[in-house]
Amino acid sequence: MTDRNQQRFAVVMALVGALACAPARSDNAHEACFGCHGTDGVSVAPHMPSIAGLNFRYFYATMQSFRRDRRPGTIMGRIAKGYKSSQLQRLALYFGSQPWTGQQVDVDLQRAREGKALHDELCEKCHKRNGWFQDKDTPPLAGQASGYLFYQMRDYRIASGMMLQPPLMQERLERLSDDQLRALSAFYASSLAVDPEPRPQDRGHGPG
Repeated sequence: MTDRNQQRFAVVMALVGALACAPARSDNAHEACFGCHGTDGVSVAPHMPSIAGLNFRYFYATMQSFRRDRRPGTIMGRIAKGYKSSQLQRLALYFGSQPWTGQQVDVDLQRAREGKALHDELCEKCHKRNGWFQDKDTPPLAGQASGYLFYQMRDYRIASGMMLQPPLMQERLERLSDDQLRALSAFYASSLAVDPEPRPQDRGHGPG
């Protein structure tokens, strides 16, 4: 089984329960996300993204994109369609109120150093603070699940239609090999991705 197939298998198995019991009309609807994305949205799985602390508007827009089939994601699309816009707003508010907790793991430090050099050259302009910066258009990268980041960047690199990124990012991704994408992923998952402007608690804030 290839790495990509292993990722898909793990995601599918993790989401089976969520699809079966997602409480779309419950005040505790956020708890349906815990089975895949971890308690309070802090993932411990290498191929599953953390969603705790994401910017309110970024989270909400992403879920609406899944819901309206503007963002590829067969399983997430089905889940998002089970929620009304008001419920997605409550999810965004809940997870945005959680602190962003990085998923730092053991990585190949040499590869992470190579990723740091790539980040400084190609990514820091938009993904500031070593990938800690976020806003309504930019998710945090530092501490994000390394396997998830690799496959997302690879998918963006070969983007068509719905997955097209801003022109500068698209152009730079298309120049990078799989090994370079793995190096970037290793950097963001490593202890080298230190926030040069640390804040007590990075949170995604509310809709304002």
